[in-house]
Amino acid sequence: MNNKKAIIYKRVSDPGQLSGLSLDVQEEICRKWAKENGYDVVDVFEDGGKTGTKTVGRQGLEDSVNRCKQKDIDAILTIDTDRFARNELDHYLLKDELNKLGTQVIAVNQPMIDGSPEGMLLENSLIGLNAFYSRLIGRKVRKSLEKKWNDGVYPSWAPLGYKNVNIGTKDKPNRVIRKDPKIGPLITELFKLYSTGSYTYFKLCEEMQTRGLLARGGKMLCDSSVQQIISNTFYYGWMKWSGKEKMGKHKPLISKDLFDQCQFVAAKHRQFLTRERKHDFLLRGIAYCPVHNSRLTAEWHYYHNDKFKKPKIGYYHCYAQGGCPTSFIEVPKLERKVSNLLKNYQFSEKFIDLVVQKAKDNLNESRKSLKFKRQGIINKRRAVEKSRNNLEDLLTDKTIDRDVYSRQHSKLEAEILDYDNQLSKLDSQQSVDVGLIEEVLFFSRNIYKTYMEAPTYLKKHYLRFFFETIYVKNKQISKVVETPIFAALRRQNYIIIKLALLRRQDSNL
Repeated sequence: MNNKKAIIYKRVSDPGQLSGLSLDVQEEICRKWAKENGYDVVDVFEDGGKTGTKTVGRQGLEDSVNRCKQKDIDAILTIDTDRFARNELDHYLLKDELNKLGTQVIAVNQPMIDGSPEGMLLENSLIGLNAFYSRLIGRKVRKSLEKKWNDGVYPSWAPLGYKNVNIGTKDKPNRVIRKDPKIGPLITELFKLYSTGSYTYFKLCEEMQTRGLLARGGKMLCDSSVQQIISNTFYYGWMKWSGKEKMGKHKPLISKDLFDQCQFVAAKHRQFLTRERKHDFLLRGIAYCPVHNSRLTAEWHYYHNDKFKKPKIGYYHCYAQGGCPTSFIEVPKLERKVSNLLKNYQFSEKFIDLVVQKAKDNLNESRKSLKFKRQGIINKRRAVEKSRNNLEDLLTDKTIDRDVYSRQHSKLEAEILDYDNQLSKLDSQQSVDVGLIEEVLFFSRNIYKTYMEAPTYLKKHYLRFFFETIYVKNKQISKVVETPIFAALRRQNYIIIKLALLRRQDSNL
């Protein structure tokens, strides 16, 4: 007679148990039971370092259930019911689903659980106890985390650049956050480079990869990861956890001033909706072939004998079927010709005066608004500071005990720090406003110089201000199509064109 088929499911909650014998012991006990009771073990599934409170995210459990859907598995063997689930609803839903598939759940260390009335009563009791124990542990963990938070220790996983270190014992662990001696300095470098304004997120990913900063999986950081790092206040010491904020005791990797400078740069970039791709050529989307009226694409070409496949030269060309030899032109040559177009334009003094006046009006309005907000925050901060001073006087007079003083004093200090943070954010906002106004003024006074000094993402926006389309034929700019706003400004003599006809300019480039 053939034995029945069984699979084994094993789980540990603590990742630290993965290197121990817990999983192996569970499997050994289940295999022994299967042999003694006429079952053949056909597969083993496990979840390492996964809580039993929730079934979502437990890949091993999902795989074991999917295996049972083949309807040839008689039983899932697990060492105890709490390995399977610690939530009453999940337990019975899973058990019901498996019963419909013809699979029985057997906890080998609890043989008294069976289909009898007494066995079902015992199962209900054990499931309730498992859930109670899980919730009790959860409450203790939350209290422990809250104590860490109150002590100024971040009670969660360390961000990149830090690491979680156990300064306690194996029996009584005390995990704190310490600076990663290798990765920490690289995070500092990342902030410093971004603060210059010369890097987009993607370019910064590439640069930091060359310096040795990688994601936890060993791959290059993605731009969204860099964005999260740049906006994470933890790096200058300000912790955020469970809806609360305060300064932590961990060593900051950057100063608050450097963080604010990076927020200014990020806000400035957002104003121009920048998005950089791996090979994002400057004129892609604006340069066209007049023969086929299609956009020019661009790509790098390589020498055939170059085994490292390093890019040698880039070409813009028409993407028409069969090719278009009239449109081929080297990337630097075409981009230089386009930039030289801007030498022929300048804004009139009347227009510059209008821009300057508008900039002054916006700046004054912004200053008034920020001054009003700042004064409101300062008034609130003074009130809290006065309460703190009164509390200190009460302690000196021995009117309150030390425990009450410590709780109230910490709360007031946190409020003061929060107001300081709000004031700092206002300063950063003012820097953003002034920076954007400066950019507009520089652009209006010297179009070509401002364009040449701008990063690629900003050059795109400058070109979009002037041109809807630039047509290229036989390595020359044959025609340009103005944007409506540029045409309107030119008609009102707000823009001066040094050469009479745009289509003749290219002959002098």
